[in-house]
Amino acid sequence: MKLFVLIVAILFSASAFSKYPSASFDNPRQTMNYFLKTMKGYKLGDLNAIDLAIKSLNTSKLDPATKEESARLAATRIINTLDRLEYIDVNKIPDSPEGEVWYYKKHSVEIDGIYQEVEIAISKIEKKWLFTPETINSIVHFETSLKNKKLVKGVTGLSTWKTKLKASMPEWTGHRSFVLLNGQWLAILLIIFISLIIEKIVRFFIGRYVTNWLIKRNIQFEKSEERHFTLPIGIMTFSGFWTLAVRILEFQDGELSAFLRGGYVVFTIATVFAANRVVDVIGVWLSEKAELTENKYDDILVPLISKTSKFFVFCIGLIFIGNSLTLDMKSIIAGMGIGGFAFAFAAKDTIANLFGSLTILLDKPFQIGDLVNIGGNIEGVIEQVGIRSTRVRTLYDSMITVPNGILTNTHIDNYGRRNYRRLKTTLGVQYDTKPEKLEAFCEGIRELIRNNENVRQDNFRVYFNSFNASSLDILIYLFWHVPSWDRQLEEEHKLSMDILKMANEMGVSFAFPTRTLHLFNESSKTT
Repeated sequence: MKLFVLIVAILFSASAFSKYPSASFDNPRQTMNYFLKTMKGYKLGDLNAIDLAIKSLNTSKLDPATKEESARLAATRIINTLDRLEYIDVNKIPDSPEGEVWYYKKHSVEIDGIYQEVEIAISKIEKKWLFTPETINSIVHFETSLKNKKLVKGVTGLSTWKTKLKASMPEWTGHRSFVLLNGQWLAILLIIFISLIIEKIVRFFIGRYVTNWLIKRNIQFEKSEERHFTLPIGIMTFSGFWTLAVRILEFQDGELSAFLRGGYVVFTIATVFAANRVVDVIGVWLSEKAELTENKYDDILVPLISKTSKFFVFCIGLIFIGNSLTLDMKSIIAGMGIGGFAFAFAAKDTIANLFGSLTILLDKPFQIGDLVNIGGNIEGVIEQVGIRSTRVRTLYDSMITVPNGILTNTHIDNYGRRNYRRLKTTLGVQYDTKPEKLEAFCEGIRELIRNNENVRQDNFRVYFNSFNASSLDILIYLFWHVPSWDRQLEEEHKLSMDILKMANEMGVSFAFPTRTLHLFNESSKTT
């Protein structure tokens, strides 16, 4: 059954194309015959026939962005002009003309008091005879000069909704004012009005949907943020509708190119900003998810993903903007490949920072909130990790920005990864302290440590270990089993207070730097 349907489709397609002559353009007669036959099929309802007809046009001078629309418009204007000039007998058209150009018509026409040079000509280019670019450019004036002339007897006229609409419009809409026709100016105002209505509707529904989506996930989204989010989407909708609507206004190629490329650029820029807003919303949602997890690695990953996504959105948008401005982005990108070594050398620090961020992402030397010492010079809390740099909040509350490339080539002492936090200190007591009391005092400190559940019990030391210049020194060496530096300070405070209270109870006095001065009496020695 499927084979039968395929055969029928192939036979139908073959029959559809068999009614048109072969697309050979070896001489002006073949070109004109092919154009007239395919355009007749278009007039009889075969909408695809016009795409065959434009093969007979030399479109090399048309803007690539508007080539198809301008070629179709030129084809309809050429057939409208020919249908009002005469019934064309293709047998009278030469098949071997003298020279490289054959002119069917060429003269001047008067439009609104201004004379315009017009022509319908076929020229040879790369062994093909095609309607000239000058024909495409001047046919609008030729058609306008014949708009009040009736169709030639025996010719089927082109009848579309556009031709019917133009026929029903007042005559003044066909006059040209300020570059464009009056009817085109009215149509532009109508398109702007409709675009604004569609833009408001799209912004309303998208804003409502995004707000509800975030509220269901317990994420606050204020009204000002909603407007900030939907504005680029509204501009994108406006410019998108604009680029679709202006195609039907029958502008000349240069005019249509300006309108379309302007719409493309605005659409692309708005799309970049809209994509950035979407990344922001997704980033907020991911940040809320990351806060619910105990793993602080998510706090690094989410901002890094958001910034990387924005970077790629910007690069892709830049390529599309370049294409919209007729820049050959393929050649530019290829040129960047040729000059890649020079670029890499000039941007080696940037590349090093980029790979540094990837190293941090994969190697995980720290997390957001960790207290670190970088290279022995920078000490503080990790606050933010970006594509280029990492921000560290120092203990004196300043902000230091460290390039990520440096982090891959220096040692990082991560205090936040410690299982235990060390305390090493010395207590100095006075020299007149009795040995028995000193021993009892040391044992009392050991007992305080044993009774503290936040001290690692298998590794602590309390010993009298030094005769200092003005004190007997007792070494206290232990490890705290606490999660943060703040908690460590609290436990050290409690232990110090307990030692101080015990020293007061035992009558142990702490030493301070003292010096004994011995005076020698010379006169007493003589006596």
